[in-house]
Amino acid sequence: MIEFELKDGIARITIDRAEKKNAFTQQMWSTLAQHCENFQTAWLAKAAHAPRAVILQGVPGAFCAGADIQELHAALQDPLAMASNQAAVLAAGLALTKLPMPTMAVIDGPCFGGGFALAAACDFRIGTTRCLFAITPARLGLLYGLEDTRLVVRLIGDARARRMLMRSERIDAAMALDWGILDTLVEPSALADLSALRAQEMARSSRTSMAGIKATLGLLSNHSDITAAQLHADFELAFRGPDFAEGAKAFLDRREPKF
Repeated sequence: MIEFELKDGIARITIDRAEKKNAFTQQMWSTLAQHCENFQTAWLAKAAHAPRAVILQGVPGAFCAGADIQELHAALQDPLAMASNQAAVLAAGLALTKLPMPTMAVIDGPCFGGGFALAAACDFRIGTTRCLFAITPARLGLLYGLEDTRLVVRLIGDARARRMLMRSERIDAAMALDWGILDTLVEPSALADLSALRAQEMARSSRTSMAGIKATLGLLSNHSDITAAQLHADFELAFRGPDFAEGAKAFLDRREPKF
């Protein structure tokens, strides 16, 4: 249901549950969180297998319809089961949000509920003309999680977040591009090539820069555990680091840097 591939420094996580429009079970949330935690550990250890960019995608025709409502309904009679489920959802979202390498959601089809939060947790989003976005807890008698709501507001602002959350408004691909939900809109046939190209571009960037920029943006949007003092120290340290030495030399040599 959650497939993983690492090739040329790019990790691809594929959601494969097409018969349920890629709705997430508790096990799927946990698997996604585990992959992200493994990426984080490898990155911090500077391991050779640490991905330099991460793609989150669904099988063609679907991204993610959110949580499996049938599973949630079955857990209603067991408070411990419900608490465990919600903890898994929160852990997955936070793990994806806090990854130090660039992340990209590749969206082809429905992107609903918790699926929207996963897309919003990524740094970039490419979508096709088949995309459709909605967040509908108000139609289920539920709330949207605090962290997920923070991600939505960060992405589209308070007023538009209210339209999606309180009016359960559905957003088509063209409006998603206009709102900034999508960075790029393409036909389905062009999605694979473009997503691969964008991931390769991100993977060539400086690890130091990517991690530091993401940490800075995370602090400004209340999605980072790092302090301002740590960021100031990292800013100063970068000028003495090997990535800047290579970047400056490449600039002077008029060539692409090799980080």
